[in-house]
Amino acid sequence: MHSEHLKNLHPGWAIGGWLVSIAATSALYLGMVGIGILPVGTGTAVGILLAMGIGFYAGGLFVGFRWGSAPILHGVAITFLSIVMWFVGALASPGAFAQWADPSPVLPGIILVQFLAASAGGWTAYRLTGSDAENAARP
Repeated sequence: MHSEHLKNLHPGWAIGGWLVSIAATSALYLGMVGIGILPVGTGTAVGILLAMGIGFYAGGLFVGFRWGSAPILHGVAITFLSIVMWFVGALASPGAFAQWADPSPVLPGIILVQFLAASAGGWTAYRLTGSDAENAARP
């Protein structure tokens, strides 16, 4: 991939991709709860990860189809924005320093799922649109 340069990273599209990712994740999760697919208890974590993976894949697809360059860097930016928003949310809530100092043990897995899904979505859109050929043809 020849487009993975910081000059091809567009912060506005990364923010838009994060918003699409969060919206798709929320809609999928609420849909699974609403139709009764998501059981209460131990199956909830699997449902959350499934909704998150599909939602962030959709966000990566959105950025890949709209911007078309640097799909992996946009996946990193989308994931980084999630981390920043989690940090801001932790600071805004009561007991913020305790939450930040002792994060959940599943947090690295959640971050990895977000990164892999967003990057895979961006890469899929990048390959489907033929952005390599377009970038090579540009002067």
